[in-house]
Parts: sequence; C-alpha cells; structure tokens
Amino acid sequence: MIPGEVKGFFSSQFGKSLLVKGKPGTGKTTFVFGILDELCSEGNCVYISPRIDKSSEYGKYPWIEGDFNNNEDFLRMLATRVREIWEVSDSKPTIVVDSIDSLSIATTRSADWEDNKFELERLLFDFSRKVNADLIMITEQTGVTSLDYLVDGVVSLEIADISGRDIRKINLLKMRGVELSQSRYPFTLDGGTFRSFEPFKVAYPEQTQVPQPLPDPIESKVSTGIHDFDEILGGGYQKGSFNLFEITSGVGDSFYSLLLPTFINHLNLGRGLLSLPTEGTSVETEKRLISPFTGDDNFHGRFTGFEIRDAKGMIPPYIEPFSGNVYKDMDVFHKSKNEMMRQYGSPLLDYIGLDSMEYDYGWESVGSIIGQMASITKTTDNVVLAVTKYGQRITESVAHMATTHWKFENVDKTLVMYGIVPQTGVFAVQMDFLSGYPQVSLIPMK
Repeated sequence: MIPGEVKGFFSSQFGKSLLVKGKPGTGKTTFVFGILDELCSEGNCVYISPRIDKSSEYGKYPWIEGDFNNNEDFLRMLATRVREIWEVSDSKPTIVVDSIDSLSIATTRSADWEDNKFELERLLFDFSRKVNADLIMITEQTGVTSLDYLVDGVVSLEIADISGRDIRKINLLKMRGVELSQSRYPFTLDGGTFRSFEPFKVAYPEQTQVPQPLPDPIESKVSTGIHDFDEILGGGYQKGSFNLFEITSGVGDSFYSLLLPTFINHLNLGRGLLSLPTEGTSVETEKRLISPFTGDDNFHGRFTGFEIRDAKGMIPPYIEPFSGNVYKDMDVFHKSKNEMMRQYGSPLLDYIGLDSMEYDYGWESVGSIIGQMASITKTTDNVVLAVTKYGQRITESVAHMATTHWKFENVDKTLVMYGIVPQTGVFAVQMDFLSGYPQVSLIPMK
C-alpha cells in the first residue's frame, strides 16, 4: 500500500517523473515495486537495474537486456521496448531505473561515470517526455542535486529512531500537481512488501455484531481478544499480572482501540470486568463502546464501573459511585470486586485509569494503593490493565511493578506501540470493523 498522494501523482494521463532517494537499505527498491504493483497490471513497465540479478524476485517485471556500452545504445534498446508496450497496451509505459548511479557506471565503464550521469539523466528525462511515459529513478545520493529541480516529484526514504528502535519513514518532498494531505508516512517492509500507514481513525459500523470470543490459548494466560497480541505475549496476559500502558502526548484516546477487544472478549467469555476510566472518559461512554459487541446479557452484571458521583442522583446499575475519599472509595472497589469474584470467579479483569486516580487522590496516595493492588494481583489469577498518560508523576514509580510495560506513540498520525517489558520492536496498530465488531492488527514495523 503506497501513500494515496503517490497514486494520485501517477494518475495523470501525462507521464510524470519521480526521483526516489535514500541511503542503502532504506527500502527504495521495495517501494518502487509497490508502485509497479499499482501501475503495471497490463505489463506496461520497463525495469532497468544493472546491479540486480534478473533471476531474483524482481524479475517478474519486463527488463531491458543487453550490453550497454554507451548512452545511445541503451536508449535505442529502451525505445524498442517502449514501442512494443504502446503496440499492445493503451496504458502509458512506466520506466524504472534502479539506480541512475549504477546505470551511469554501466553505460560509461570508466571513472567518468559522474559526469556521464548528468547527461544520462537529461536524456532519460527528455525521452520519457517525448514518449509520454512515467519515469522513476532511484538514487542513493541523499543531498539536493539539479535533478531534484528537473523532476515532477521527489520522495526520500529514511530509517528514524524511536526510543532506540528503528522505524521507517517516507517523506514526500515534492509532488507536482498533487495536494499533500500529509508529507510524511511511516511504513514497513514486513513480508517483503512496502506498506505505508494512513492516519489512525476509528469509524464504528451502523450494524454491529457480537463476536465469537477467543478462548485462552493456554491455561496460564488470559486472551487479549487480539490474535496478534496473543502471539506477541506468548498466549495472552499472564494470570496474576499487572500490565502497564504508557500513553505519550498526541495519542489521545486512540490507545483504547487495543483495549476494547480485550474488554469485549473477556465479557463474552462470561467473566467479570471492573473499570476505573481514564480522564476524559466516563463509565457511560465505556458502556456505549463495549455493550454493542457483547449484548446486554454479557454486559449487565459482569461489568462494573467506578467514578465520583453524587450518591443522591440517579445512578445506573452498572456504576458504583465514589465519594472522593480514597480510603472509602477503595473499600467500595474491593467489596465490588469480591462480589464479582463470588459470582463469576477468576480470572477477573481490572482496568485502572491512573491519570484519573492521580487527579482525584494525589500521586502519593495512588502509589501505595497501586503497589498493594499489584502485589495482591500477583497472588491470584486476575489481570490488571493500568494506563498512565504523558507527564504523570506516578509512571516511574509504577513501572517497576509491571509484569509487562507497553508504550503508545503517535508517529505522523499513525498509532504505534512497543514493549519496554518485554522489549520489542515497533508495531503499527490498525483497527477495522469489517465483520461488524472491532478487530485489531499489530503490524511489525520492519
């Protein structure tokens, strides 16, 4: 999946020229083949690469074969191939040069290849214009050259750093004739193909379905409700575990997409869920998000939410009101938890918004409460999911208690996560409702 702006760039009826730049290993060739997968369904492309063996996986596209002694010989071969394309196809040809540097060396066979490169670039540019062909040229020269000003588009690929982990990005530096909704996208080469990621968004369906729950993969684990996450965790959350999710600035509430399938799956397995929502989210909001995918029978009685409320007002049966006194409120919480365990047994799931607890009670009080909760949980089959947000003082003191510790970040509008404990690479979080309920994929950013 290449960025939409790149697709739009090549949708013109007239040939366009694109320069693809990046250091070795950044994914330039794989990106270009992603473009060819979109453009060359009719075999209307020409792939030129003196440095890659035709018998490799790249050989599925038509090549120019022969001994290029000079620029003129090469252009005659190219003209013959382009003429053949126009004779059998109504689609404009696409010419790929991978790379312009290696082609210049092949056509010069001397130390003067850099001087020849300037002439070869000009000849290719003029030729593609005359035959109305798209021209894609790859180079490992990352600086700005005269070619940047000549071509219609320039993209650069890079490997950036996120907390000591590599993440690939494509920068749309120039896309003549195309409005850029954004100029930078993270991407992955997982599975040997190029895949960029659109901005993360959630669109709930008009018609919802109650999914068939995922059973616990093994006896000692509790399924997350997400196949990919279960695999990463070796079967799901460890029974008796305290799992910390750290939310950085710019993520907002999109992290909830990873937790929602867990809540739904847990309730649909007939288990109990207790929730102290994060700041900005109410228990009633959680009900609206969860209950369409569980049905009333699996929600009511098995879900209890806690928030500070006036006990004199009308309170739904799935809400236990807190008073704002930390000791009284924790007593209410543990009484509800014991009753839930009496009815539904273990494993029970606790969802704790540490930001709201820190705001309501102060971080000093919350630290000791959470420490006690983590210690008790580890002696049971229950699971705690705790969320801290950017700038919280409690994060560092709670982190050392965590069985697992995950971090969410917004990278160019894409939601990504990675494990601190256990240490993992970066995953792009993707969510869809194609089956009528939330399904999450965690795609390695390789």
